[in-house]
Amino acid sequence: MVQESVLDTIDSRDLAVHVVWTPVLESDDYEAAVASRKELLTDPRTIHYWDGDQDLGLLYGKLLTLPSGRVLAWDIYFVFAPGTRWNEEAPVPADWAHQLGGDERHLGEGEGYRKAVETLLAKTPVPSP
Repeated sequence: MVQESVLDTIDSRDLAVHVVWTPVLESDDYEAAVASRKELLTDPRTIHYWDGDQDLGLLYGKLLTLPSGRVLAWDIYFVFAPGTRWNEEAPVPADWAHQLGGDERHLGEGEGYRKAVETLLAKTPVPSP
């Protein structure tokens, strides 16, 4: 879905996509993540990571209010402002969407998420010549 609604429609070298795979379902393991990345998110602007201990998902589960009282952030899509850096604390996303249940942040067809990405890309400073 994100491949089609965001990556296939936004032609910008300023867009970087970091995908973190984490085990949630019984079939989720490193090999399944490697296989999925070859099929689902093939855009060259995408970098893939494996979080076998769910550390990142649990961290963001504490930072965000997830639907239904969930504590693990998975199947979550973040948008960070240009120049956002990970320092001693995890950065808070400028916007985010999920596929964890029906609320106002549900990804749906991805149109709202794509618009959030486009809005932040428009704020990306143009490098001086």
